[in-house]
Formats: sequence, C-alpha cells, structure tokens
Amino acid sequence: MEGAATVTIATLLTSVGEVFTKVMSWAGSVGSTIVGTPVLLLFAVGVPLCGLGVGMFKRLLSSRG
Repeated sequence: MEGAATVTIATLLTSVGEVFTKVMSWAGSVGSTIVGTPVLLLFAVGVPLCGLGVGMFKRLLSSRG
C-alpha cells in the first residue's frame, strides 16, 4: 500500500500521552476556575454533598422499617 501510515507502539503511546497531557491540562483549568468562583464551588461541591446526605438519611430511615 502506497502512502499508508505505519503505526507502531511507540507512536501510539506518544499520541496517547499527548492526549492525556492535554486532558489533564483542561481538567486543571476547569478545577482552578471552579475553586476561584464561589458560586461554581457551591454547585460543584455543596449541592452534591447535600444530596449525598439526604440520600443516606433516606436509606437509614427505610432500613429501620
């Protein structure tokens, strides 16, 4: 086959490493934005924790009866 690209394990690992590095960079950017904005921090951390507490309390009540 003419013009077919040969893919080796080394090139594949390099590509996966580049994608992983970029995704971690994006996650760090999103995380610092959330931590820097109190309203986003409330919705990203506070609301799920309240939901977890309510869910655990409901499960506790339902297991008693």
